[in-house]
Amino acid sequence: MPLLHGRPRTPTRAPAYSRARRHLPSAVLALLLGLLGALVAPATATADPGDPNPNMIDWTVVDTFQGVLGNDIPLREGQNDCKSPQCEPPVDGFGRRHILEHGVVPDHEDIQETVGTEGFCVPAPDNRVICTNTDASLVVVYVTHNDPRSGDGRPFGIITAYYFLPCFQAADCPGPEQPHKVDTALTYTGADSAVNGSPARLSAMLTNNFGTPVNGRAVRFALGTGDAQQTCSGTTTASGTATCTIDSVDQPQGTSNAVPVAVTFGGDDDYNPSSTSAELGLTSPTELDYTGVRHLANGTPAQLAAKLTDFHGDAVPGRSVRFVLGTGEDRQTCSGTTSGSGNATCTVASVDQPLTDSATVPLRASFAGDAGYLASDASAQLKLQYATGRAYGVQAHVDLIGVPLLEIDPQPDTGNVRTADATTTDTPCSAEYTSPLLAVQKLCPKVTTALAPGNVTATSTVAQARIGLPGVPLIEVSGLTATSGSECGKATGSTTLTLKIAGVPVTVSGDPNTEIPLVGGGRLIVNEQLPSAGADAGLKVNGVHLVLPADGGEVVLASANSAMHNCGG
Repeated sequence: MPLLHGRPRTPTRAPAYSRARRHLPSAVLALLLGLLGALVAPATATADPGDPNPNMIDWTVVDTFQGVLGNDIPLREGQNDCKSPQCEPPVDGFGRRHILEHGVVPDHEDIQETVGTEGFCVPAPDNRVICTNTDASLVVVYVTHNDPRSGDGRPFGIITAYYFLPCFQAADCPGPEQPHKVDTALTYTGADSAVNGSPARLSAMLTNNFGTPVNGRAVRFALGTGDAQQTCSGTTTASGTATCTIDSVDQPQGTSNAVPVAVTFGGDDDYNPSSTSAELGLTSPTELDYTGVRHLANGTPAQLAAKLTDFHGDAVPGRSVRFVLGTGEDRQTCSGTTSGSGNATCTVASVDQPLTDSATVPLRASFAGDAGYLASDASAQLKLQYATGRAYGVQAHVDLIGVPLLEIDPQPDTGNVRTADATTTDTPCSAEYTSPLLAVQKLCPKVTTALAPGNVTATSTVAQARIGLPGVPLIEVSGLTATSGSECGKATGSTTLTLKIAGVPVTVSGDPNTEIPLVGGGRLIVNEQLPSAGADAGLKVNGVHLVLPADGGEVVLASANSAMHNCGG
């Protein structure tokens, strides 16, 4: 520390050389006693991790003095110097231990006279006071500031005190010693990591060469290097801590997953500059967007894909992305690694998912994160291809002047089939249905679905049918089969039968929606084909559809309906 061993200050009053000579023998004696005292081991002390001097500090007060204004000036046991190679540059201690390392502890009376005489003392930086007593050939340096580490509320006290040889000729006497700048040290105390796109709070503690906080000084922080460097500044508080915030970190991720921060105090009239540096762990947020297929079909492969980008939207290559299709026990998973463009793909070899009410399958893609990039995920609802169908043998509703004559619900009936799997209905056939107006025999409906590619076929057969309703000629049908088949992209239908009207055979072309007018105003539609509403591809086929005049009702023989949904583009 420059203040401790500089040249003595010339007092403001004329030197009293006779008094200096009077004190010289006592100074020499004190020096000899001090050398003996230096051989005594210091008392147990406590360490302070914030002190730039790693040697132990003992805050015990061993003597007390008063300044010109009656102010308290303790002499503490103190701290030894730290020399090379432990400290580079070396760091001075303070108090009795430091004094003994360089000489002897001066007489109590000499110290008291030096610090208590008006005109002997001048202020120096950092609450230090330099007192020079040429009468006693003594220099004393003390600090008025209270250091909270002492725990006793008293001032820091005497840093050093030492005798010097008196000056006997004015021409040889040096001029007054000027206060020197105080050395400082910076310790980084801020966050140990930073996230791109988020604020980063940086902080550091500025202390003098005794580890005491330095207040009211500007400290500059620089995050990163080169063109990407981001800076901010803060002013030290009473605790010596300066803080500032980088509002939004924007640093290249690189391969080290770290970013340097440099901290500098530029110095001023009282303090020497200092600097320190640290390395913060750097991570970047990511965004994962699902880019794979939007439609699935059970029994077929599905290529899943996602793109991983950083907070700037740039691709993040070489990272594993996991895909989960479905939930619970039905989950199917695969993983892919992002390419140079950030795209990861993988394939589920054969989709096997249940059909829900919404006909969708949840998809979740996730990047678990690593040392350089934060985790992210994406989700989607993929549409599952499915089939619907229905087949029944006969259905009728006939009124005569508002009086119900015939009411037959669809039978035998497969009911509405809705599935994403390969299935076949097992509806039992009906042997016959007989009434005075309608007689049918051997009715069999069936719906079959298949996968890869998905398709559905509905068929309904009626072996014999006889329709004898009031107001229309007798209609006889045999060997009736209605078929509807659908797959993504197309639907087809057909009807085969033998037909007689009023006992006369009628040749039917097989064209869809062949309509035969009947005597009395009714209509007979053979191979009636109607599109399935709400389907990507679908067709309803009614083998024979009798429509009675005057809204008298209808009779349907052999109905087959098939459709495919969620086929995709």
